[in-house]
Amino acid sequence: MEETISLQEIITLLKKKAVLILSMFFIGVGLSALITFMVITPKYSATSQLIATSQSKDNTNANTDSINSNLMMINTYKDFIKGRVVTETAREKLEEEHGFKGTADDIKNMIAVEQTQQSQMFSIVVTSENPEEAATVANVVSDIFKKEAKEYTDADKVSVISKAETPTSPVSPNKKINLAIGGVLGLIIGIGLSLLSQLFNRTVKSIDYMSDQLNIPILGSIPLMDDKSINEVRKKQWAALEDANSTIEGSNDHYEFDLDDEVDGLEADLSSLRKDVNLEETIDLSELNITKIDLTNLENEADILSKKPDSRRKR
Repeated sequence: MEETISLQEIITLLKKKAVLILSMFFIGVGLSALITFMVITPKYSATSQLIATSQSKDNTNANTDSINSNLMMINTYKDFIKGRVVTETAREKLEEEHGFKGTADDIKNMIAVEQTQQSQMFSIVVTSENPEEAATVANVVSDIFKKEAKEYTDADKVSVISKAETPTSPVSPNKKINLAIGGVLGLIIGIGLSLLSQLFNRTVKSIDYMSDQLNIPILGSIPLMDDKSINEVRKKQWAALEDANSTIEGSNDHYEFDLDDEVDGLEADLSSLRKDVNLEETIDLSELNITKIDLTNLENEADILSKKPDSRRKR
């Protein structure tokens, strides 16, 4: 028979494994923080904004055509900025003026060209581990594009709207997002481990498992009781005992019950004797001379004694 688990059982299981799940959550957050703050190198971005325009040769619909042409040309400008002409020239200038040690491909990988939708303005975004290097590369690439665009493209005018400034805060890694991802992954792992522990737990968990899986008849069951249930049972026992004592006190004979005695029958009988009775004076064994003990009738006497009703001494 295929074993299934209900939603309620899953919720109960997760409550039992709450410590494990929370532990994995904090471990995930801790590892994420360790990687974010200690392992990943922060990167900085600097942005310079430009606008390039070209004049239409045909005066008919000059304004509309020129605008559409400029918008379409931005894709060309993107490829041109990341092309060999601009990157190689920028590398030479950076190496000469700023001691840059990278290659033209390194500059290409640092550059991203972004365009605002339906706008002739676009931005050159440079990302680097060094914030000053990011701003320098962005400004140098913008100046080189401004000079080379007129020669290699149809751009009549290229203007640098704003130069890149040295960034003060990194753009990556995103600390909040990384910590959130670490916490979520920790929760997922904790819940997964809880479910796996239930899946591979082959111990007997219910009466139905005994009868359905093992085909073993159930003669009876003893329910588990928590401390709260045990205390309630004790209260009921004490209440019943107090009722019994109060009922017997109304009769001529007085019996006293005490659940805290924790003694056997003989000790209970001895403890019920009057305090002024001396057992040594009551029972004197000094004159006895026992030389032989006959145990042949011991079993019969034990049977007779076991059949006698249990009674307590009267006070």
